[in-house]
Amino acid sequence: MAKDLELFDNKIIILYILEKNYKALTIEQITKFCEDFDDITYFDICSYIQELESNNYIAESYNESGDVLYKITPSGLSTLQELLELIPGVNLHNIKKIINKNFVKIKTDYSIENTVVPVNDDEFKVSCYIKDGNDELVNITMYAANKDQARNITKNWNNNAEEIYEKLLQMMTKETTDDE
Repeated sequence: MAKDLELFDNKIIILYILEKNYKALTIEQITKFCEDFDDITYFDICSYIQELESNNYIAESYNESGDVLYKITPSGLSTLQELLELIPGVNLHNIKKIINKNFVKIKTDYSIENTVVPVNDDEFKVSCYIKDGNDELVNITMYAANKDQARNITKNWNNNAEEIYEKLLQMMTKETTDDE
């Protein structure tokens, strides 16, 4: 029973990783996300991927190089949302921490950058963005009242861009009611 529960949890982790990424991932990239989990090996991931795909929770596609990419399906997303409620808060927090830590290590085609432009002696315009190839996924421009504030904006963007992007995306895509 404990082994079945572990397999169940690990499959949820794979679905969670795929849901949190804005683009499809290779098995190698998924493996990098999982490298800090003691009980998930490359061979386990291959097995989980095969089972999740056969149950239509994930789908495969191919990039220009012919690499197999995996993305969560609508069925996988709704199942994941239901199952996440079953994971205790502490475990989910740890999963999120490990995945966010490894998110930076995953080499995809995106880049995190910023530019600081002086407006006058003590005012700066700071543009922070994430690029996916030639496309900008997000571009946020803010004014900083001084050099320290501009430095803090760039430092925090460089260290937390994925988390900021994820929160922004959640906030911007959240449905609102007419009362709000």
